[in-house]
Amino acid sequence: MKQNKKYSWFLFLTIAGASSGTLTAQNRQTAFNVQQVSMTKWSSPDGLPYVEAPGINMGATSFEVIADNKVAFLSNASNEIIITNKTTGKVINKFPVSFAPRDFAFDKGLFYVLDEQMVAVYNQEGKSVTNLLFPNSYLGVERVARYNNVTYLLLPSGNSFKIEANKEVEGWITSTGNLVLTKLNDEYSYSFKVTTAEGKSFEKIVKTDKTVAGVYVVGSTNNRIFLDVQKYISQEPITVEREIVAIELSASGLGKIASTLKVPDCYYVLSNNDFHVTANNSILNMVTTPQGAFVFTLTEVNSTNAKSYPASLSARQYHFNDHLIQAEAK
Repeated sequence: MKQNKKYSWFLFLTIAGASSGTLTAQNRQTAFNVQQVSMTKWSSPDGLPYVEAPGINMGATSFEVIADNKVAFLSNASNEIIITNKTTGKVINKFPVSFAPRDFAFDKGLFYVLDEQMVAVYNQEGKSVTNLLFPNSYLGVERVARYNNVTYLLLPSGNSFKIEANKEVEGWITSTGNLVLTKLNDEYSYSFKVTTAEGKSFEKIVKTDKTVAGVYVVGSTNNRIFLDVQKYISQEPITVEREIVAIELSASGLGKIASTLKVPDCYYVLSNNDFHVTANNSILNMVTTPQGAFVFTLTEVNSTNAKSYPASLSARQYHFNDHLIQAEAK
């Protein structure tokens, strides 16, 4: 059976915990409105580097909008932070980082770049500030986050490891301090637990129309929990569809599903982090295509005013697994 590298690791999200209440997708009044905010071409003089290697296609493994008119990409093709102009998509600055980077977080003017063995910290000029080491048991983790001046590793188990405190906590940390933990229940449902920054805890079950392959925590705001839900289209070979789900959150608990949106099935390079929740409560999504790296913003609006991804992109099915350079047999 052909394994899909993009999705296989989501199957490790099996965690413990009871759930109460059931969410459905009925009576939604809002929807995600999709707008393109940036596009940067591959391998042009002022674009992002792109490299094809046996078993992997490399380009942009992570991204973040770091200012009103700047987008930062972490390139695993050139081991660099590359900063582009959001309007033109052209590169305006770049600097080298540690070898084989996986993810980064931008916080208070500093870049926290995760590689296999540590988190290397750089200022905006690319000068090394410090290195944050973590135990060998966490080597190979692929996600990093920052909250309240603390650096977190986001673990495949669904927990987070606080590097500075040398402590593991339940759930993935989000930018609002909520910890979100997901669980696959059966073929057609999953559950999740939210522990707020104030220490309150809420749990819910969500039923699905297709077999669930995995659930990924996108982030949260003061009134929303955002999940990336993976559902099987086929299990041999493995193919899945992705759906962004927004669930209401209030001081009294979790509410209904407010909005959902199917994500285009287009992955030109391997990306560890292609979604990011902004400070103004929007979701940013990086979509990599043969033309380049697009960045879209997803904002909840009245459902009658919502626009989805461009039809040309939604209709395009491209996965790097189907276009890899084959390694030579020894």
